[in-house]
Amino acid sequence: MFGFFLKKNFCDVWDNMFHLVILNLFLLACIAASVAFVIFSVYIPGPEEIKVLYQIVAFFIACALLGVLVFAEGENAAKIADFGTPKLKDYFLNIVPSIKDGAAFGLFIGILTAVATVSVPFYFRVWIPADGSEGSVIGLVLLMVVFWAVFITVMALQWFLPIRSIMHNPFIKCLKKCYILFFDNAGFTFALFLSNIVRLIITCFTLGIIPSINGITLANTNALRLRLYKYDWIEVNPGLTKEQLKQVPWDELLQNDKNTLGPRKLKSFFFPWKD
Repeated sequence: MFGFFLKKNFCDVWDNMFHLVILNLFLLACIAASVAFVIFSVYIPGPEEIKVLYQIVAFFIACALLGVLVFAEGENAAKIADFGTPKLKDYFLNIVPSIKDGAAFGLFIGILTAVATVSVPFYFRVWIPADGSEGSVIGLVLLMVVFWAVFITVMALQWFLPIRSIMHNPFIKCLKKCYILFFDNAGFTFALFLSNIVRLIITCFTLGIIPSINGITLANTNALRLRLYKYDWIEVNPGLTKEQLKQVPWDELLQNDKNTLGPRKLKSFFFPWKD
């Protein structure tokens, strides 16, 4: 199943390259503006303590804004994943409807980042003090708790935007389903995470042009759309045992998608007129 996901997602990115590049360039400009906004907030006149507060507020404003802009592509990603055609116009039309959930998600990511960057070093120093004195095992325990809580949350949040785009659930319900999907598909979710790491590396080499954030959004959406076939199968086959639930007939469930996608040989990407 994972192999077909990679193939379909690659084809979707290739077929919608222009759309993704344009939006990624726009998003990169917004990210640069947000970073500049946070950096230059320190130059606002006032005491040093107030300047720190300005930077914190600017950071969370930037997170909320970027969350909205990322969420605006959710509907287009769902269309692409369902073999549809995205439209740049739809992206900008979806900005306003994305404000509530996108801003909330951005703030959630900002809080998660703050917790990780503050608590992890703090508990590490409780466990192993910088001055070489004897530390406390409580620091190690709390460090492990924070690490795994953040790690599991990062894994689960890969499903958030696809759930909202495909199922159109409210924020809290999307958040609950994220964790449900993670714990029910931990192996697949981790594999998706590793593939997203590869996408981030490719993004660095392409200077943020492709696949970038919108490409990762598309990948996560493709992953959820295909994974939902499992739950459709369970719904029409009630009473399955635990052993039967492990034997998901992916070849059968993905057959229509495979037929729709077609063989897509390598030369078809560069010389489509020869097919």
